[in-house]
Amino acid sequence: MDVISKINNIMWGGPLLVFLLGLHIYFTIKTRFVQRNLGKALKYSVEGDSSGGMSAFGTLTTTLAATLGTGNIIGVSTAVYLGGPGGVFWCWATGLLGMATTYAETRLSCLYRKKTADGGHAGGMMYVLEQALGKRWIAFVYSFVICLSAFCAGCTTQSNAISETCLDVWGIPKWVAGIAVALPVGLVILQGVKWIEQVCMTLVPCMALLFLGGCAAYILLNASLFPEAMRTIMKCACSTRSFLGGTVGFTAGMAIRYGVARGLFTNEAGLGTSGIAAASGSEKISPEKQGLISMTATFWDTVVMCAITGIVVVMFVIQNENALKEISAGLLVKGAFGTLPLFGEELIAIATLIGWSYFGQVAAEYMGGQDLLKKYQYIYVIMIFAGAVMPMGIVWELTDFINIFILIPSAYALIRCRKKLF
Repeated sequence: MDVISKINNIMWGGPLLVFLLGLHIYFTIKTRFVQRNLGKALKYSVEGDSSGGMSAFGTLTTTLAATLGTGNIIGVSTAVYLGGPGGVFWCWATGLLGMATTYAETRLSCLYRKKTADGGHAGGMMYVLEQALGKRWIAFVYSFVICLSAFCAGCTTQSNAISETCLDVWGIPKWVAGIAVALPVGLVILQGVKWIEQVCMTLVPCMALLFLGGCAAYILLNASLFPEAMRTIMKCACSTRSFLGGTVGFTAGMAIRYGVARGLFTNEAGLGTSGIAAASGSEKISPEKQGLISMTATFWDTVVMCAITGIVVVMFVIQNENALKEISAGLLVKGAFGTLPLFGEELIAIATLIGWSYFGQVAAEYMGGQDLLKKYQYIYVIMIFAGAVMPMGIVWELTDFINIFILIPSAYALIRCRKKLF
């Protein structure tokens, strides 16, 4: 584990951060600041025609189901815990620039998607790597790592968060909570893409409203801390001075390292996962239009949700000076919500379980067809239960480590195929 941690510190401490920000800036410039089309993209994203595949809203909610949750709750908490309040700014900036990368990777995935046996579509960077670049072995490695990520970040972290809450709040044993979550989620997963789409279209708006409602309630109840929280975030983003009067020291480098890394984790711009859901969209939706629709997922996830979550976390830390010493990295949001009668976290975790399962399904089917797909689905359900009862100390280091091997082949395909986009 120490070796993995050292590799993460080296890679995410400089090389990958510079590369990722450079990628976002490059596509922002190359697309002539595609973010300016946000209004049009938001309009497209609520369209409901699903002839020949998922609807526009279905692809958006499936993408959001996978990216909301861990990133917004635990990812932002970890960014502040490890990188200080300035991490919130860099997380937000990564999302704003990452909208262009999401647009590019989604459009590319839709250009190279393939028809499936059931009449739908399948796509993603694995198909781009094989068809556009002839790199099937890289595509296979990419698909394998996507499955690993689904089992780790997409699965075990969510079921563990639910079981911890059930134990703390209601005294329900973790194994009971694990079974209670695994059974209904497994039923949805095994029924196929249409069930996944319908559940995500129902859960995602509900969970987003509940979570934003909780954040808004906390901010209103502690409105006097809001100006100080905003000043602290902006100061710590580029300052080498310590936070909280020297009791906890953070540097600008730490803020950038964890802010950008957690920004990537929450919106996944550059990882190519948004293209997996987007490629399942209706054939009536053009690749360019689908790129704009998927871009709104990064907007909602990071530019809106992560920013608001980060403000809540910083306000909570200012209000409770010992929070960073007494509360673990992933529980700062839960600490802030402790007095609020809302359960948005649990809905978010369940939706994330369903959304990430689909990414892994496409990767598994690419590697081994229907036989491997079925095995993947059963293993995923088992991992939901395992995650509910297992200790999670190493999962976040593993997540950062796995993301390295998702980012590199995805970025390679984006750079090599950039001329096909423009």
